[in-house]
Amino acid sequence: IYEMRTPMTSIIGYADLLRSTELPPASRAEAVHYIFSEGKRLESLSNKLLDLIVLQKQDIAKKPCNMGALIRQAGGLFEQRFQKAGITFSCQTDDTVWLVEPDLFQTLVINLLDNARKAMPDGGHITLQAGKMDREWRMSIQDTERGMPAEAIPRLTEAFYRVDKARSREKGGTGLGLAIAKEMVESHHGTIHLESELNVGTTVTIIL
Repeated sequence: IYEMRTPMTSIIGYADLLRSTELPPASRAEAVHYIFSEGKRLESLSNKLLDLIVLQKQDIAKKPCNMGALIRQAGGLFEQRFQKAGITFSCQTDDTVWLVEPDLFQTLVINLLDNARKAMPDGGHITLQAGKMDREWRMSIQDTERGMPAEAIPRLTEAFYRVDKARSREKGGTGLGLAIAKEMVESHHGTIHLESELNVGTTVTIIL
């Protein structure tokens, strides 16, 4: 509730300012920018909450997919953003065919890569490794961000939980990313595991 109330308060406040006050062009442009950016944040949050509700109540239709192709397509979306953030990215994946819902799975990969990107404001390296191991399919995403204390790890997949609330909000985070990732993985009858070490980094592993 707090997460939705905050952008809505900003939107209403700046809209009221525009409605009731003659502002100079620069101030008016700033107010419009805040309304737009907070509206986008509210839209993103609403979509993520809808994802959580749908994933909890609906069986998904899976089909055979080339996992390597799905991952490479998702990773390609981040090329420019990684370069801009000073982040290097390496991806190693085979072309195993596995039963998944392709849109949900791509959203999962995008979600996890975006989490890693936001966790490294000063640049770093992200490594994605994926492939079949015996009768399982595994994907791990490792970053070189600041890491997290051990006591935070069990709570990371709780909706709205954030280790660093100020930094997450500044980067546009809602605390829903890993909660939704967990729902997506479990909808594929898989598991998600997190390991983190302070000043070393974090690794998220998906097992199907």
